[in-house]
Amino acid sequence: MIDLAPLFDVRLRTPRLELRIGTPDEVDELGRVAMRGIHPPEEMPFGVAWSDRITEPDFMDGFRAYHAGRIAVWSADSWGIDFLVWEGGAPAGAMGISAEDFAANRTVTTGSWLGAAYQGRGIGTEMRVAVLDLAFRGLGAGAAISGFLGGNARSARVSEKLGYVETGVSEISPRGIPVPHHDLRLERKDWVSPFPVEIDGLEPALPLFGAA
Repeated sequence: MIDLAPLFDVRLRTPRLELRIGTPDEVDELGRVAMRGIHPPEEMPFGVAWSDRITEPDFMDGFRAYHAGRIAVWSADSWGIDFLVWEGGAPAGAMGISAEDFAANRTVTTGSWLGAAYQGRGIGTEMRVAVLDLAFRGLGAGAAISGFLGGNARSARVSEKLGYVETGVSEISPRGIPVPHHDLRLERKDWVSPFPVEIDGLEPALPLFGAA
């Protein structure tokens, strides 16, 4: 059995934020942030329309299961982690980073969400910087990929500021209707962190990421 304990000691700190795995109670607290709203109901910024379920009675059960499941199926060849994002001692959202066969391809994928009350203050940029610095400086990644749905100008601006380049446009159907998805890529050589990121507890966890 893989010892995943080192993952729970990884901490990313920026000028305003701390990112780390949450306890079950903290995941519940984050779920309540989601239930208070993320985006207008007529919009869908995510490739999977999970936020459409925030008013359903079993939403919290599914939310808990998702966060627990990400760690439960962890392997160095296929991993994904959703850091809880803390601002001023309160959970604001989640910042995910994942990879397939990282040891060979050195490429990560990122995705995130923020509660409505925390949007428009640069937190989305700051938390993305944290995981990109983890990827490039901490894990030795060669590239990071991301994307945004057509019409999601806020996500597009974050990616543009951080140096991503559009590599194509695909289609996805989060609500059953095809919408354009702008595919983005950021190369390690183009990454310059706009502010210091403190990475704690990573070295013992490096083998778990396939980055030893």
